[in-house]
Amino acid sequence: MDFGKKLKLLLEYEGIKHKDFAAMLHISPSTLNGYLNCGKQPPFELVKTIASTLNVSTDYLLDFNSDKTGSPPVSVSELAMLTRLRSLSKQERETIYKLVEMLSEKSGKN
Repeated sequence: MDFGKKLKLLLEYEGIKHKDFAAMLHISPSTLNGYLNCGKQPPFELVKTIASTLNVSTDYLLDFNSDKTGSPPVSVSELAMLTRLRSLSKQERETIYKLVEMLSEKSGKN
């Protein structure tokens, strides 16, 4: 997943408006738009500031897999699913967890 997509998803998850985030970073909204939508990469010092502000690692933002187990990085759709899951009630989440367990057992991948 590219930097812009991941950053957009993080901002959506945190409920931060793009113009507000640009102000936090002391950059123009059009510069932030370049990072979000045009494939531009910010300077590394700004990447560190973004990571710190959003409480994630620079490796995560830049899509480096720092997991020593070899697990693949989380995709945009997986992050979106997690965001949706967190918005559900506790009972609804429990139902989803049970369904995933049942499907995992059925496929033999538990």
